[in-house]
Amino acid sequence: MVKDATLDVLIVGAGPTGLTLAIDLARRGVDCHLVERTEGPRTASRAKTIQPRALEVADDLGVIQQVLELGQVHVPTRHYDRDRVISEGVSTALGMSDPGVPYAPVWLSQPMFERILRDRLAELGGRIEWGTEVTAVAQTDDAVEVTVSGAAGEGRIRARYVVGCDGGRSVVRKRSGAALEGVSYGEHRWWLGDVHITGLDRHCQHVWMSREHGILSLFPLPSTDLWQFQASVPADDSDPAAPTLDLFRRLFTERAGLAEVTIDDAGWLSLYEINVALVDRYRIGRIFLAGDAAHVHSPAGGQGMNTGIQDAYNLGWKLAAVLEGAAESLLDTYELERRPVARAVLDDSTSRLHSLMRSAGDGSGAAAVAGLTDDFTTGLTIAYTESPLSEPGLDYARVRAGDRAPDAVVLDASTGREVRVFDLLRGTHWTVLNFDHGSPARRNGSRSPFATAPKTIRITTDTTATGPDTMIDLGGRAHDSYDITGDTAILIRPDGYIAARTEA
Repeated sequence: MVKDATLDVLIVGAGPTGLTLAIDLARRGVDCHLVERTEGPRTASRAKTIQPRALEVADDLGVIQQVLELGQVHVPTRHYDRDRVISEGVSTALGMSDPGVPYAPVWLSQPMFERILRDRLAELGGRIEWGTEVTAVAQTDDAVEVTVSGAAGEGRIRARYVVGCDGGRSVVRKRSGAALEGVSYGEHRWWLGDVHITGLDRHCQHVWMSREHGILSLFPLPSTDLWQFQASVPADDSDPAAPTLDLFRRLFTERAGLAEVTIDDAGWLSLYEINVALVDRYRIGRIFLAGDAAHVHSPAGGQGMNTGIQDAYNLGWKLAAVLEGAAESLLDTYELERRPVARAVLDDSTSRLHSLMRSAGDGSGAAAVAGLTDDFTTGLTIAYTESPLSEPGLDYARVRAGDRAPDAVVLDASTGREVRVFDLLRGTHWTVLNFDHGSPARRNGSRSPFATAPKTIRITTDTTATGPDTMIDLGGRAHDSYDITGDTAILIRPDGYIAARTEA
């Protein structure tokens, strides 16, 4: 265990949020350390959907290939009435046909995604201090003093900044004085577990919905031999039984009635009560909160893990920039940008939950499940148009400052090879895209939040163009994705959002 250390950033919690932040800081050369109170990686499946925007983050962090290899796209859902199949299909919302969107949602259990992230962190020289729990937090003007305990005893870590990514019961949040405010939906409880099943087709999810029993879902977790078992607790059951293998078998018999299917054994078992809450502050001096430490969601729509990943991705480059000398006020934009997103996600996921539960007994179950993924849940429509980091101007354009920068395929004038715009953005730099003969965007003399000059890329429709960092936009696909109608320069932040858009 690290004892009496001094560093730039201490990250508490080695889930997807903490790992994303640690990777982003490590690749920027920031002196950071990651501690986790558990003795080793968690094995419970928990979250299992990685949405398109989070996949774009995975691309930038260098782990997208592993995610695509181990995960699965377009898992069909088969709906039943007892032992009779009613319908089977994939939600049309899952088919991403926009050329500016490179990824459709991927199904992959949280433990496998965390393993991918841990391997990437190790490649960058980072490591996790397992079995290390935060017991006290105190701030001074220039640092945070954190007391930790573990098998080796007690230690103290002094960090310029601390980020609590330690879940819904966050110790960092409690010790910092921030308050998690929300409601409990005690009438919406679920039995959850990871089980082994024989006699059931693994190519699809299997769902039963009825007025009498509610919802039963069996989902095959890709690249494993496990199924995630989900069964809603009846609303009139005020004292639900503890989850056991025998209970799961009984629930399956009552709700499904497929005699040839057996549940052989169970690993993780849980009785889950849905809480919806949002922290009152994302920043408390030199302490920041991210992921479930800042917001707790309904599972409907698969947003919790994905929102936490984007929290970390938003905060990482800002911490690095301030540590390199950018204005401290840059860190205030983390809460300004991310808290409204969490609020919107909380409202949306709660609405989806109520819709799903209502549909369980009115015959519209298939439509309700299909509607759980749409343009909002993908994360692609998240925008920071009101952020102080988004330069006003050219509001008539479809793609504006504050929007996510879309992808497109262009031709490298130097090599003649096709590349994606995301290939040009990948990394820790800011980027200027000069469409045709545009000029770099300017920020009216205000202090720049980046320490070095942004990478400048020329994108032109001139098929005779040559030279390094010049891209030929055959067919005008990039111009269309960015809604370019004249010579335009677009400044893109390290996290893939447009900071400024200006005419040349």
